[in-house]
Amino acid sequence: MKTPTRAWHAVLAAALLASAAPQARADVTVLNAGFDDVGALGGWLFVNQSTPPGSLWFQGNAGIFPAQAGGADAYIAANYLSAAQGNGTIDNWLITPELSLPGTATLSFYTRSAATPGFSDHLEVRYSTGGSSISDFSNVLLTVGGGGPYPADWRQYTLTADPGSTVRFAFRYTGPAANAEYIGLDTVVVNAVPEPSAWLMVAAGLLLVLWRARRRPGPARPAAGAYCAAPGGPARHGAGMRNGGWLAAAAMLACAQGAAAAGQDGMILVRDAETGTLRPPTAAEHAALRSQQGRPPTVAPQVYQRPDGTRQSRVNSRQIYAVATRGADGTLASTCVQGEQAAEAALRQERFRTQVGAASEEHSHERH
Repeated sequence: MKTPTRAWHAVLAAALLASAAPQARADVTVLNAGFDDVGALGGWLFVNQSTPPGSLWFQGNAGIFPAQAGGADAYIAANYLSAAQGNGTIDNWLITPELSLPGTATLSFYTRSAATPGFSDHLEVRYSTGGSSISDFSNVLLTVGGGGPYPADWRQYTLTADPGSTVRFAFRYTGPAANAEYIGLDTVVVNAVPEPSAWLMVAAGLLLVLWRARRRPGPARPAAGAYCAAPGGPARHGAGMRNGGWLAAAAMLACAQGAAAAGQDGMILVRDAETGTLRPPTAAEHAALRSQQGRPPTVAPQVYQRPDGTRQSRVNSRQIYAVATRGADGTLASTCVQGEQAAEAALRQERFRTQVGAASEEHSHERH
């Protein structure tokens, strides 16, 4: 079996991060309503524009059907009496509090009807970024029922919106009162989703680590590190740079729930405690993270003696000079020194022609 190459490790690591990022992202819940007590809801708006107007949305009736979660009546409901005496046209609105959602958001909820034959309930889900007036809710996300059947059992719906600012969601119970009966709404949850650009920045940092690792082949070297900073404080995940950065990819995945940074020469991100999004650190945050990061130890170049008599020095990106001299008997001798000053000192001690070479990756020389 062929040994996997560093390039293959890099591709596999990048694929692992890409597949795990959607599961690792930390959505922030900004609204979670279970409707245990409809009368105590804060910030919600009840608007009935039915013709003629009747009752508003009210506490669920456990005798018709129980709640999706919580107590038997822990849901909110509306029925045909939204229009007075069950005659006319229903236009009954339930509007969430104003929410700050600068990026993408998900709205999930459960709904069902009493499923009595001969009736057809109708619910619209809308949102507004401009205000709380009914005319502001021009964006329709979903229609339930109406021309089709309304769920007879609790069914969850999950919707995605990209308002880019403050937003209110609205549940509009509508349609002819003669066709309507009774619906329930439960477990309304709104989550703010981290912006994709934040994950692209983390992925870019990982690719930089993998690229640098591929440029530095050789035996084990000092480990780089992936660093996280979250509202609870910074945490460190070390990762060796062998195998084309495979361990670095694992460390980046461990950091996915917090902020991430790739290596000493890579990128440092922090998770903002208020918004939950990833961002570049302030000068003070950067200094604090770097002080905890520390620096990898300096490793002196090692010279390896091969069976055929040649010597090899792996120096990574250090600068090594080879000083070659010819002896009185005509034989060649060579010496490897690190640094320009050491090379100049060696040259001053020799009486014959010198040859100086520099290498930034892997340098080998032979003695015959």
